[in-house]
Amino acid sequence: LKGKVIWQKDIQKDYSENELYASPSPLIEGELLIMLIGARPGASVLALDKNTGKEVWKALDEGPTASSPIVVTAAGVKQLIIWSDQSVTALAPATGETLWRERLNTTQDAAVSTPVFHDGRLLIGGLMMKLDTDKLATTVLWPKSRATARRVLSDTSTALFRDDYVYSPRSFGEYVCLEASTG
Repeated sequence: LKGKVIWQKDIQKDYSENELYASPSPLIEGELLIMLIGARPGASVLALDKNTGKEVWKALDEGPTASSPIVVTAAGVKQLIIWSDQSVTALAPATGETLWRERLNTTQDAAVSTPVFHDGRLLIGGLMMKLDTDKLATTVLWPKSRATARRVLSDTSTALFRDDYVYSPRSFGEYVCLEASTG
């Protein structure tokens, strides 16, 4: 390749009259290019054909964050995990259909880290969730408080999830190792 443009799309022009906030990394999932762009109405998440740039689906009507999306498999189903300013939502990657949603108000500057998935558990910033193995559902394991200061480990870094431990810097300069099952 010589850097030839295959396709391009003016997301700002095509999807919003307001300025878009698109700092999360895009995600390639199969033949899709998935982006969290925060366009309203109804295009917070956008999936394009990665080869043509043609829209495949758009979903959610929530504000963006800086958190990049990931795809996990739980209950035998692929799930696109999106951390917006209002929730953590699992979408069907192929269609954008909502599979489950956990309300979680978070400001853009606190929702920066990428979700981390390991052994059926999903860490969103500093909120640990357990994804159900039998149905499309989730349960919050810890912390009990939904206050941002209690459920965001770091304003900038993604935690490392290894075995049954979470390693992360905290926003106030300390470094912690937490038991993943209890916090």
